[in-house]
Amino acid sequence: MKRVILIGSPGSGKSTMSRELARILNLKLYHLDNLFWSPGWIMASREEQIEITKELIQEDEWMIDGNYNGTLDLRLERADFVVLFDLPRWLCMIRIFKRMIQYRNQQRPDFNAGTERFNWEFIKYVWAFRKSKRPAIYEKISQYPEKNVVLLKKRRDVDVFLQKIRVEQHDFRAI
Repeated sequence: MKRVILIGSPGSGKSTMSRELARILNLKLYHLDNLFWSPGWIMASREEQIEITKELIQEDEWMIDGNYNGTLDLRLERADFVVLFDLPRWLCMIRIFKRMIQYRNQQRPDFNAGTERFNWEFIKYVWAFRKSKRPAIYEKISQYPEKNVVLLKKRRDVDVFLQKIRVEQHDFRAI
């Protein structure tokens, strides 16, 4: 695993897992939300997103956390491993609300200043993700049958996957 992408609904655990996975695998981690959004919740243009993504994926090793369907093909072409989060909507919503409370009036450590906000629009986006975004993600992934994909559908799947990676990395280092 040298070029890894993590995709799925907000609140599914992508950012949390990506930090741990990047540490275990010793990969440079990029959060697309940090790269595609500026303070004041200003989104980079599609052209800027494509240029940023092209620059990132030219590196030999990386981990990229984020959805952004407009650049997903570029990332899928170069990735050697895909982590797809497809956790229940209720769990994602609980995590979003928990995050709202946890970071109320303070900066989330993995986001640039002024680039995350919780509002009705965002809550509706998370609620609708399974119907509005998930089918396109599955369709794009299906176009790359040669890619290694792990599908995480439950919290337990996430824990088991991370433990497996920890064991494999530990065994590899022991040789």
